[in-house]
Amino acid sequence: MRHHRSIGAIIATFTVLALAYLLTLHLPLYEKMAAPLLLRPTSSTISRLLPRFNRFSAPLLRPATTSTFSLQHPLNPTTTTSRPFTSTMSPSSSETMSFKDAIHLRRSIYALNKQSPIADTKIEEIVRTALKEVPSSFNSQSTRLVVLLKDDHDKFWDIVRDILKAHVPEDKWEHTGNRIKGFRGGYGTILFYEDPEPIKALQAKLPTYADKFPTWSEHTSAMHQYMLWTALEAEGFGCNLQHYNPLPDQKASAEWKIPLEWSLKAQLVFGGVEEGAREALKVKDEVPMAERLFVHGASS
Repeated sequence: MRHHRSIGAIIATFTVLALAYLLTLHLPLYEKMAAPLLLRPTSSTISRLLPRFNRFSAPLLRPATTSTFSLQHPLNPTTTTSRPFTSTMSPSSSETMSFKDAIHLRRSIYALNKQSPIADTKIEEIVRTALKEVPSSFNSQSTRLVVLLKDDHDKFWDIVRDILKAHVPEDKWEHTGNRIKGFRGGYGTILFYEDPEPIKALQAKLPTYADKFPTWSEHTSAMHQYMLWTALEAEGFGCNLQHYNPLPDQKASAEWKIPLEWSLKAQLVFGGVEEGAREALKVKDEVPMAERLFVHGASS
């Protein structure tokens, strides 16, 4: 009987340890839940076995540290919002920042540099997530994204500059040239295209809505633009959205083998934020909320 109780104690204790380990695996917010399980006193029976697993004790048996991350409001640097986060969280990550904080952070920032706060693979992961998760009308999935980094980013803005130079009067070129130079000074650009083929297929399949699908395609593109703008700024980038199409369309298509029938909608420029650029942002003028929001039927 004693032998069976010992085996039962061993199984129960290892079950608790396994549960605690699973709580910590890729789930940083559960560290505090897992720590008491990992650190609770063990029975004398199982204690005799634990030395064999010393290699397992760190960092698994280390309690999570908690701290407070204060997010500086970009519109009012003197105002901060605080929220707790665990030792495995990063204050500047789209995976850990709240959605509300992220949308507060998103602004047009033009003073950019060629520093990247994250790896290129992480940028690609974020873009893939947008294509996978952002909705489209009737699941058309008509959005096409081209990510240009480093030299390819520079090349795109060189193309835009050269085309504009042929159209802008010389006495007005300085302002235009400086703007293009600023965009080129960033780290990367995302080109937002819409493929007309899925839209045409839906128009043929659902003729009742045929005249609506082009507009819904624009909605889809806009959602991709907003999602990526917000996510990249949450990672520490500064971004601004440009619309130089259709000027560079043909040369960009030739350079990066982009189908000519795809329609270029926008260019999201992103890069490292120059010191003081975010703090220098002006508070936006706002139309009173009472003129824009109307709620009916809500409980008090």
